[in-house]
Amino acid sequence: MVHRVAAWLLALAAAATCALPGRAETPAGDSPITSGFWSFPPQKTTTPSEVVAACRGHLQIRFADGHFISLRLVKRETGAAQREVESVGHCAFDRKTQIENCETKIIHSDGSILGGNAENRYSLDAHKVLKVHVTLKMVTDSPTDDAPFDAFPVRCPDDVAWRLLNETTLPK
Repeated sequence: MVHRVAAWLLALAAAATCALPGRAETPAGDSPITSGFWSFPPQKTTTPSEVVAACRGHLQIRFADGHFISLRLVKRETGAAQREVESVGHCAFDRKTQIENCETKIIHSDGSILGGNAENRYSLDAHKVLKVHVTLKMVTDSPTDDAPFDAFPVRCPDDVAWRLLNETTLPK
């Protein structure tokens, strides 16, 4: 278990050090969001339990070719937890501009779909934690807030993601 945590921290640090947009001497060659399981909480996660909580609420599966599917956790009236598809899409990182552009479809619980694009700009905050500034450009009418926002991407360890995907009730 210690080796898994150390490997996860090393992978996160490696991803974070790749994402230095704005610094001419160290441009990122690829998006810091690699294939695997990710979460994008609005606040920094500093402990393993915060990582698990972030991954439980929102889990994105990123494929090597840039496609993704995002799942949200929904609590049903029975108290059981169920995963729903929250969004699907494809992201492409432009090495020249250091911007990741994502075509996305957001799927609401009522079945309505909102389509558009997201522009992601990665950087490191003052504490060298990976941060993304997201600007949405939705092309369909829907009551949504298109205001830019910041998130702190966190890689969800594979064993945690697997356990969460198999979870049928919410923890107490």
